[in-house]
Amino acid sequence: MLLVVLRPWKNKTFSGSRGFAFRFQLVPHPIHQLLRTIMADEEPVDPKQYLEETCKPKCVRPLRAYQACVERIKGDETGHKHCTGQYFDYWKCVDDCVALKLFVKLK
Repeated sequence: MLLVVLRPWKNKTFSGSRGFAFRFQLVPHPIHQLLRTIMADEEPVDPKQYLEETCKPKCVRPLRAYQACVERIKGDETGHKHCTGQYFDYWKCVDDCVALKLFVKLK
C-alpha cells in the first residue's frame, strides 16, 4: 500500500516570483517498512506441511489399505513382501489434495 503525501517545494512558475506549491509523492506505508524489518529475521513457513495435515483425513481408504498390508506382512521374515505400492498410493492421494490448495497460495 502506498500513501499519497503532499510535500512543499519551491516553484518559479508564478511570473518569476518564488512561490510555494505542493506536489504529490507516493511513499511506502510505514507499516510495510516495519514489517519488512521484522519479517526479514523470521524463517519462512512452509504451507505444504500444514496442508498435508489437513488432507490426510481425506485419504483414509489408501491409508487403511497400507495399514492392512503392513499387518498382513508382519510375519514375513524373508523380506520379499512389501507395501510400497500402497504406501505410494496413500501419498499420491495426499499430494493430489495438497496440490489443489498449494498452488493457489504460491506467488
